[in-house]
Amino acid sequence: MRKLILCIVCIFSALCASAQTKVTWSMELGLGMSTWMGNGSDGSNPMFNPKVGVGIDVPLSGLVSFQTGLTWASKGASYKMEGYKTKVNQNYLEMPLLAAFHVGTAANFDMVFTAGPYLAYGVNGKTDWEIDDLTMSWDSFGDSKIEGKEIDGLNRFDAGIQAGVGLDFKRWTVGLDGEFGLCRISGSGTPRNLAFFFTVGYKF
Repeated sequence: MRKLILCIVCIFSALCASAQTKVTWSMELGLGMSTWMGNGSDGSNPMFNPKVGVGIDVPLSGLVSFQTGLTWASKGASYKMEGYKTKVNQNYLEMPLLAAFHVGTAANFDMVFTAGPYLAYGVNGKTDWEIDDLTMSWDSFGDSKIEGKEIDGLNRFDAGIQAGVGLDFKRWTVGLDGEFGLCRISGSGTPRNLAFFFTVGYKF
């Protein structure tokens, strides 16, 4: 975790030093839906999840810029089957590394298309398991022992592809982002994260 934070600080410092006043800072708030995809995701249902973060936009040319930042994003999925219900919440610190393509319009805003990888680290989460009148909870990323049975925590590291489209006004941005995980949430045969967020941002 310390190495990840140090890496993020170094990237931010290098970008600000090279771009100086060209960097645009923004605060972003998002609400969306997450679920699992791939092997082991059968029967999973989507959950509503928030995300909040800070971002920077570094112009590279008139139409292209580099976007990154640090975001707290909540993901997970739920299962509801005969006799029991399970809800898995996973909270990550994410850093996107995106290429942004700005397309001017006749109105006073740009249409922006973004694509690139993201890196994420699971900081906390909660898994709830309900059967009849019994409810049990444990840390989604921590190893647990319930009724003598060992339960392995989910993998903290995640990485994947993020793509989105947005409208860039003078002070505000609105957009829709999709995040497609490439890492399995646990071991072999387990699913991957999938999330979509509608976002609103304010530029400084």
